Amino acid sequence: MPSSLRALIASALVIGVTTMSGQTVGSASSRVPASPVAKIWVEPQAGYGFVTQAVLGAHHRIDLSIYELSDPTLEHELIARARAGVTVRVLLNAAYFGTTHNAGAVAAFRGTAVRVAWAPSNQIFHAKYMVVDGTAAYIGSGNLVADDYTTTRDFWALDTSRDDVAAIQSTFDADFARTGTTARASAGLVWSPASTSALVAVIASAQRTLLVENEEMNNATIEEALVADARRGVSVEVVMTIDTAWTSALEQLAAAGVHVRELPLSLTYIHAKVLCADCTGTLGTAFLGSENFSTSSLSYNRELGVVTRSPIVLNAIRSTVTADFTSGSPLSAFVGGVTPTSASASSPPVAGRDVSITSLTTPIAPGQSASLRAHSSRPHDECSLTVVLASGYASASKGLGPASANAQGDVAWTWLIGTRTGAGTARATVTCSAGTATATFDVT
Repeated sequence: MPSSLRALIASALVIGVTTMSGQTVGSASSRVPASPVAKIWVEPQAGYGFVTQAVLGAHHRIDLSIYELSDPTLEHELIARARAGVTVRVLLNAAYFGTTHNAGAVAAFRGTAVRVAWAPSNQIFHAKYMVVDGTAAYIGSGNLVADDYTTTRDFWALDTSRDDVAAIQSTFDADFARTGTTARASAGLVWSPASTSALVAVIASAQRTLLVENEEMNNATIEEALVADARRGVSVEVVMTIDTAWTSALEQLAAAGVHVRELPLSLTYIHAKVLCADCTGTLGTAFLGSENFSTSSLSYNRELGVVTRSPIVLNAIRSTVTADFTSGSPLSAFVGGVTPTSASASSPPVAGRDVSITSLTTPIAPGQSASLRAHSSRPHDECSLTVVLASGYASASKGLGPASANAQGDVAWTWLIGTRTGAGTARATVTCSAGTATATFDVT
């Protein structure tokens, strides 16, 4: 283990964690700065009615910072509140296809009283939060994309601490006006850039158990902290949706004694980012927010999360992550984290009798989004896309799988090429009731 990590973990366990305001608190997990949380919503079960309720109940001001916004109902509600005299400001991510993903929302707000600003295009604004009337801050992991509401595991929390809300409001004001880059600290707020130490402190505070749920596993410092917990006897349970991009990291965790489970894409997609250290009854320390376990998310992006010891949060995260872990399969149940199949290293596009591939991204680099379009002779045909990587394994990336063609028979998919995907020729196969078509693309 690197000496820098040993020092970081030791400081969290022995001398405590000092807040940015200079205050040091307690012992063990209580040394980790925390904030009170008034409410928590677990998705997809809770639904997003709480967002609508908050928006419609606003009297003076709504400030929303969001990575993706694609919810026509919510957009119209924001417009209505702005028309009623409420100051409504929306800060949208522009980087990493943000101008494409958020184009519909920008178009909806055009010509209305809603004030919209693009975040700087050289930094990913992945935070998801909303401040209402300067008194309530909603902090979460979920994007406000209506199509995802019923399929993704996410958590949202309500923070009404005066200092926390003021810090979030101040940071939003600076980001919206592009007058500052350093977030304002307060108690248990966890801001990125530079959130790694706060998350390591939560991990290192665990004495008996640690529950982990995250969309990504691609940060050496976080992974080493999880391994350090397992090696000193902490029962560490990690549950994620299966994705070949994280297989290598998860295998290393499992080899060190971390208990790893994976969920298939057919179940709820794990988009949550939570930790729960020693969560039993009313005791423990939890984190929830927008930070993925990736270097980009922790070191460069604008992100927001919160550390809390509020029992309502501890109980919700503990019961949810435990249930997801129980529903998952051990890492060994998959071959390298995916289902094996055979792949042809190179083949020209082949059209089925009544199905053809009309476009496909190639070449493409790991970490980028690929897209494929196909046409079926049958309107509203039911189709499915599978991708076999050069390694011979079928990709399990979100975005693949079943899709319905439109009235013209056109159908499309977009999916992420994992950051750890090896170079080579991959094969995409579209299967519809009308036939099958295959094409290859190169990962460089």
